[in-house]
Amino acid sequence: RFDFSTPQYIRDALSKAAQNSSHAYTETEGLMELREAIVEREKKNNDVSLSVDDVFITAGVTEALQMTMASVLDEGDEFLVPGPTYPPYNLFIKFFGGEPVPYRTIEEEDWQPDLDDLRDKIGPRTKGVSIINPNNPTGAVYPRKVLQEVVDIVGEHDLFLISDEIYDLMTFDGEHHSVASLADDVPVMIFNGFSKVFLVP
Repeated sequence: RFDFSTPQYIRDALSKAAQNSSHAYTETEGLMELREAIVEREKKNNDVSLSVDDVFITAGVTEALQMTMASVLDEGDEFLVPGPTYPPYNLFIKFFGGEPVPYRTIEEEDWQPDLDDLRDKIGPRTKGVSIINPNNPTGAVYPRKVLQEVVDIVGEHDLFLISDEIYDLMTFDGEHHSVASLADDVPVMIFNGFSKVFLVP
C-alpha cells in the first residue's frame, strides 16, 4: 500500500473532466493533449526528444506490454527479462508463444544487471531485451554507466529494448536516468504511466 494519496490537483482535473463530458472515445493513439504533455515531460525530465507520433496511450503498462509482445513475437522467439522480474513479462511472452529468458541481477551488488550474463543469453532467437528501472520487484536503480552498457549490448545484436520506467520519480537514493536518452541508434520503447507516481491506476 502507498503512504500517500492521489494529488488533489489530479482529483480536481478528473472531476472537472467528468463534469465537462471530457471522457468520450479519443483517437486510437490517445488524446492529443495528453500525448503533447508526455512529449514535454520526457524532454524536461529525461532529455528525450519525441514527437506526438512516438507516443501511444494504453490502459496501463500491462496493456502496452501485452500489445508489444503480441506484435513482435513468433513461436519460439526469446525475450530477455531481468531475474527476478515483474511477473506479467513472463506471462505475456509465454502467452504469445515466446520464451522468457532471465538474465541475472546480482543481489550482492544491489540487484544490478550482470552484463556478462545478459550478453551470454542473447541467441539467434532473441527478439529483444527488457529492463525495469527502477526495478520491480527489487527496487534497484541502474546508474547511467550500466544503462549505457545495456544499450551498447542491445545495439551490437540489432535488437530492441523495452525500458519500463513506471517508477521513475519514486527513488529514495540514486538518480533515475531514462535509457532512451542514451540510445541514439538503438530502438527503445519506454513504458510509463500514472498509476504509481500519482496513484491513478
